[in-house]
Amino acid sequence: MRPSRVSRERGATLLSVLLMIALMSAAALAATDALARSVSVSRTSGYRADGFWAARGALAAGEQVVNEVLAQVQGSLTADSSVLMEPMTFPYERASITISLKDASNCFNLNSIQGDEGEASNANAPLRNLRTLYEEAGFYGNEARQLSESLADWIDADTSTRPSGAEDPIYRSRAIPHRTAGQKLLSVGEVRAVEGYTSEVMARLDGLVCIRRPEDETRLNINTLTLPQAPLLSALFSYELSVTDAERIISSRPEGGWVSVEEFLSLPDILKIAPEMRSDNVLSTTANHIEADILISSAAGSMRMVALYGRVADGSFVLKGSHRRSS
Repeated sequence: MRPSRVSRERGATLLSVLLMIALMSAAALAATDALARSVSVSRTSGYRADGFWAARGALAAGEQVVNEVLAQVQGSLTADSSVLMEPMTFPYERASITISLKDASNCFNLNSIQGDEGEASNANAPLRNLRTLYEEAGFYGNEARQLSESLADWIDADTSTRPSGAEDPIYRSRAIPHRTAGQKLLSVGEVRAVEGYTSEVMARLDGLVCIRRPEDETRLNINTLTLPQAPLLSALFSYELSVTDAERIISSRPEGGWVSVEEFLSLPDILKIAPEMRSDNVLSTTANHIEADILISSAAGSMRMVALYGRVADGSFVLKGSHRRSS
């Protein structure tokens, strides 16, 4: 028996309705998915905005904390200072900020060798000081010379190679050819690109070198120097002071630190050194730079930053630079 015309029309209508329902369902699913993506993007954007403002707030908070803390101790920090041992946590809108402080004064500013051609007879020539630091840190004479002169060639603007240095031809022969920077260093990480500065070398220099502006003078805080930083005293204060003597002096530092640089200079090991063989002006009992490790925690996760604050002419500390650090 053949289906009637009415039955066929009803079947076609049913199929049309089912097709329309399927299309509407697909459209609804697509709209729902688009809405969900939009909400997710909006939430992510919100988190990013929160993170951006939290970071800016954290850097400003860090500057305020550094100035308030240093004002309480008249700028004097010792290895026993509680502010260097205890992290400080502050509430922030939808986040919290934890700040840990560290005296970042005790290091050799690698940019200080900019413009030093190595020919000066001045006992305090930066390039000579750097070579001495490397030697006192355990590098042999030839290696110390190669490392210091390669770094000087990397920074200077000319293309003349120092006797133990490395200029453009060395770097052009690498797998990825490039040239020397010809300008001041921007970060310690950049030093890894310099000839001879392997990961092992950088590990041995950790805590001894840093990057500051070329004109920034180094002031060693004798009350926060650590035993691994003893080579800094030999390289910057006096070549006549051995690392062994420097370590002994740091180990015997009185509780609460030396009251003044003059008290430090009256130590028997220091009095044995002729005044003209010393650089008393590099010593201090106050901090010149403070490093802040800043942890920002929120619902979106955590972000760690490192900020450097430096002392300016009026004695206050201002933000000198910052970068993100992997957790």
